[in-house]
Amino acid sequence: MPTFEEITAFVTEKPLATAVIALLSLAGLALAFLVIRVVWRTVAWLFARYVAPRPVEDVLTIVAASIATGVSAQGMWRFSGDVLGLDGPLRLLLFAFIEVAIITSAVRARRNMRENFSAGIDGIAVWALTCLTAVLSSMDARSMPEALFRLAAPLVAAWLWERGMAIERHRIRGTGRINWRLTPERLLVRMGLAEVSDRTASEVDAHRRLTRVALAAKRAKALREGGASERKMRVALSKLDKAMDQAVEHTGLAVDQGRQEALLAQIAALYNTSALIDADPRVPWEPEADHQPVPA
Repeated sequence: MPTFEEITAFVTEKPLATAVIALLSLAGLALAFLVIRVVWRTVAWLFARYVAPRPVEDVLTIVAASIATGVSAQGMWRFSGDVLGLDGPLRLLLFAFIEVAIITSAVRARRNMRENFSAGIDGIAVWALTCLTAVLSSMDARSMPEALFRLAAPLVAAWLWERGMAIERHRIRGTGRINWRLTPERLLVRMGLAEVSDRTASEVDAHRRLTRVALAAKRAKALREGGASERKMRVALSKLDKAMDQAVEHTGLAVDQGRQEALLAQIAALYNTSALIDADPRVPWEPEADHQPVPA
């Protein structure tokens, strides 16, 4: 870098060249200012047009998908050079053709969703091309962690795109998602590890203990009416007594009138199960007895 004395000497010796350099510098600064201003206005217009109206989750989805697509494209850059032997401008033009195809298919799928309410074959193409680029970019990895990372990045981008499509599908159709029969929640409920209702743990425990008492009472009553042996009666009465002791101890059955009524209601329902055979409920659409048909 020239010193201040050297610059002063150059200005003194060549004033015309110094003036030309100064004018060119001012013109360059003015041009740079204009370029920055145009770029700033363009970015502000794009933000106001495409980013501001969108929800935050849509913007974050696009950003995350773009990052994941960039990771996949970087893997394809190495694959095209190391495996395919491409170099120079040809490599620059061809390395990301699958990523471009994925973006094109995603745009077409979104248009199909808006016009035909279904992503169609383009939605399937997004997942197929994503799996293809994930496998190809991971084949040139230098370690197992790198291979897993390159496999995961395109799949993450495709998953984010799929979630965005699901939200848009719900907005267009006005329908919810599919209610699967086999879900983790249903399995936990089936195994007895979760509750369907929003009851507290103490309410669930009290209900189960009261039900245990009612079932034990029904069992003892059935054995007595069936003329069971004395040994079976002792076992049944012992279970009933044990269930009653636990209910009184853990549910407050002796002082809680609501739970006393709940226990009696369960016992009444269990004792009169056979009465369901003779029940004659009224059909909701059966006409009333005093109803007169309207003459034609």
